[in-house]
Amino acid sequence: MKSPLVNLMITLSLVCSFELFAAAYTPNDNDVIAVTKSDLTASLSINEIENLVNKSQFVGQTEHMQGVLKNRLAEIYLNEPTPQVGYLYARVLQKEHLFNDAINIANSVLKITPDHSNTHLLLANLYMTQGQFELAKQHCLALITRVSTLTASTCVLDVQSQHGNLLRSYQSLVKLTNNKPIGLNTKHVLAEMSFRLQNYTNALKHLENINLVNSPVSLIALWADIQLGLNKPQQVITKLSNLLKESHDLEDALLLRLAIAEKKLNTKQYKWQNAMKQRVELREIRHDSFHASDLANYYIHVQPNKSKALYWANINWQQAKMNIDQALIVQAKRM
Repeated sequence: MKSPLVNLMITLSLVCSFELFAAAYTPNDNDVIAVTKSDLTASLSINEIENLVNKSQFVGQTEHMQGVLKNRLAEIYLNEPTPQVGYLYARVLQKEHLFNDAINIANSVLKITPDHSNTHLLLANLYMTQGQFELAKQHCLALITRVSTLTASTCVLDVQSQHGNLLRSYQSLVKLTNNKPIGLNTKHVLAEMSFRLQNYTNALKHLENINLVNSPVSLIALWADIQLGLNKPQQVITKLSNLLKESHDLEDALLLRLAIAEKKLNTKQYKWQNAMKQRVELREIRHDSFHASDLANYYIHVQPNKSKALYWANINWQQAKMNIDQALIVQAKRM
């Protein structure tokens, strides 16, 4: 099955058809016989790059062309630092956990366009990830009158839930959304709050009627965590294993949940555990701090190893300081 990017590459016509190559053909020294990802990205408009960045939150796409997009956006931003380019560049930097760089770029966007709502939302998320909750809240409050009341309120309550007001924040958001149509982001926040309260049944209700195939990887991972909390590992295996035909294209976060679910089933099957083991070995060779949280969870839930779990949990804490990151260190210490 071709990925969306492959289809895009075909649409953009990458030089020659099969028939040309089937014929006896000797290229001249200066002939173009292949187009690299860099060449392809250089030919894309900002709107097409934005489309690729948006697609990067979905299964099988999160790391596709990440480096190429980052380099291209950095180049464009130097020459044309528009709000759209800056916002996209900050998002790509965020994906690589380059949070300080992302914050600097995003703040530069607001100097040019103070009412850029998406950048305020992005900065709220970035500051929350860094544990700078007051700054995060300021950007949520800046959204008032610029976006819907529910969007701004979801932002504020999400931040407040991260530093001591989880139950009250959850109850307030439930009250605000009662008998109202709500978007995917608010459902995600409600489910995540409920999950942290260990009310897994309610957490799952918040995600009812959501098509996981068209959902961001972060939401799919949360859904899987809820199912595991409800002790339904087979649900995780059934749903997640069918998201992609090629398991090696699955994100670490999803492969990890499959490995945990498989271990919980205790059926002497090791398909997903072995696949995750190979992924972990690769990440460790690269000393890949980007996946520190997944590595810590692997050594807590799949292949118990207290020293490694604590090592990677601390690496993760250096980058992200939300409740879930603190809980990871606590779990590792309790092993």
